[in-house]
Amino acid sequence: MHATTLFSLLAVSATSQALKYAIPSRVANTNCTYPANFTVSNFTDYTDRVDNTKNITSFYFADAGTGINTFCSRNSTSKSTAANANEWPCDNADVSFIYQTTGIAGLTVIELACPGITPRFEASGLVTPDLACTNSTSGTTCTTKQSPVQGEFNSFEPAPPTSR
Repeated sequence: MHATTLFSLLAVSATSQALKYAIPSRVANTNCTYPANFTVSNFTDYTDRVDNTKNITSFYFADAGTGINTFCSRNSTSKSTAANANEWPCDNADVSFIYQTTGIAGLTVIELACPGITPRFEASGLVTPDLACTNSTSGTTCTTKQSPVQGEFNSFEPAPPTSR
């Protein structure tokens, strides 16, 4: 009980915001700002009617707490992360994303927590942007009706050994 209370206090003091996930004691570090909240801006998804190599997903990601601002995109030249064929790296290698329209639909963003500290952990969170879609003869373009979209990291898991 006392260790849990102390551990929770350390996690809150390290982030200045309450976290939606538990930090294992073996990685609790007061010199680290753990990912808590994020924003997604200018989200766009284009699906070509004929050639799926022309499909594009793009957006800007920001985490004010950790100071990360980066562009994220998936297109015909993108290479998925080594850890997951459906996970796409952003320009900042500490951030990646999964966008899916089936199953658990939405945009999952993944951020490496406390880069340089081992063992390596990553935080993730899912947002489901409200989209406005326009159809054309070549494909469908969907954009967020409101930007930015606010999200919270709600999972904290060991990073796959082959990631980042």
